[in-house]
Amino acid sequence: MSAGALLPCRGIVKSEWVPTVQQTTPETLSGSVDVLELGRSHWTVDFEFDLSRRSYFDDIAVFMAERDGSDLTFTAPRHFRKFPGDPLITSDIGVALTSVSSASRTVTLSGVGTGQATKGDMISYRTASNGYWTGLVRADATPAAGSITMSVWPAPVAVHATTPAPRRIEALAEFRIVGAVKWSELAKRRSVSFTGRQVIR
Repeated sequence: MSAGALLPCRGIVKSEWVPTVQQTTPETLSGSVDVLELGRSHWTVDFEFDLSRRSYFDDIAVFMAERDGSDLTFTAPRHFRKFPGDPLITSDIGVALTSVSSASRTVTLSGVGTGQATKGDMISYRTASNGYWTGLVRADATPAAGSITMSVWPAPVAVHATTPAPRRIEALAEFRIVGAVKWSELAKRRSVSFTGRQVIR
């Protein structure tokens, strides 16, 4: 039992990633709006498992019990968008994180060869506090001399000092369970559903 354990994927039928922006927009009498940022933008994900085998159910049941509710975190990729749009990208071996800019919301990778970034790709890296930043590519980008700069959402954060481990394939995010876990055990059908809120550190 440990924080950051990888979520089992057998039986998963729903993995809905929602970009969540924390802000409020109070209106004035003139009809104009003041947008106030209340915190970092993050991902909220609804997970659902349809577990046809008892072994699958037991795997996720033990995993969820070991989270101790919201106490321990877990990691997961975007299950139905694991791979980049460019089919030539088949590995992240040799890819290095060159720089990030929170102000311009860009991430630069080197060692990418000729693999292009396409709008909607997911990328991630380990942060300075040993968490995971996970972002969405906002526009197509083409590498030059094996280096590529991508416009991303949300704004990137400081990278790990030694092993940022960037990923374009199965980009990982860290989550904490929020709310109640819903369980269903019928004669021949078992299911589990819950919501995860991204942990940013």
